[in-house]
Amino acid sequence: MRAPLRVILFARPLVRGTVKTRLEPALGAEGALHLYEALLRYVVSVCQEAELGPLTLAYAGDRPGAALAGLGETLGATLISQGPGDLGDRMARALGDALEAGAWPVLLGTDLAGLKPSHLTAAAAALQDGDDYAFAPAEDGGYGVVAARRLDPELFAAMPWSTPAVMSETAKRLAWLGRAWTRLPSLYDIDGPEDLPRLEAHPVLGPALATVSHVSPS
Repeated sequence: MRAPLRVILFARPLVRGTVKTRLEPALGAEGALHLYEALLRYVVSVCQEAELGPLTLAYAGDRPGAALAGLGETLGATLISQGPGDLGDRMARALGDALEAGAWPVLLGTDLAGLKPSHLTAAAAALQDGDDYAFAPAEDGGYGVVAARRLDPELFAAMPWSTPAVMSETAKRLAWLGRAWTRLPSLYDIDGPEDLPRLEAHPVLGPALATVSHVSPS
């Protein structure tokens, strides 16, 4: 039996000095914010092209802020809070809430410059074919997309987030739990200044990067 899909995008309020701070030595705080917004809009456009289902923007912190709330209204997206806890707590909560509402969630982040509609459609197909999960590994050892037909909290608790061990540890836990899952094509994200040269040839994000003034913050 198939369920409707729910695309959940984890995002941060569009506030200078709070997003992509690792990029500030190269781009400045304003430039980092500009690039983050470009990444967010790019990922949203990929979600729209994939046409999986309604979009939910899950914001970090107490409030989405005017800019993110305005974007959500323009998109017709639902805005929800990620709530408290570490990344694993917040991801498990978002997945669990969608599943309880009768939807299969496809959850992803905002810095996925390598994301393609095929990542999302393949994730949906894996669930429809009966797999419990689908993951799109990131080249840095984590993952950028997770789709789920069920929730196993063990996959998200006490995980070494922001380390190269995330996807390998997740795979070990999936095997231990006996879950069927699909490994989607890998993708790349944008974390630090070392990742910026890769954006220059990006058809959408390259022009956005070119408009950013490469000055260090004062």
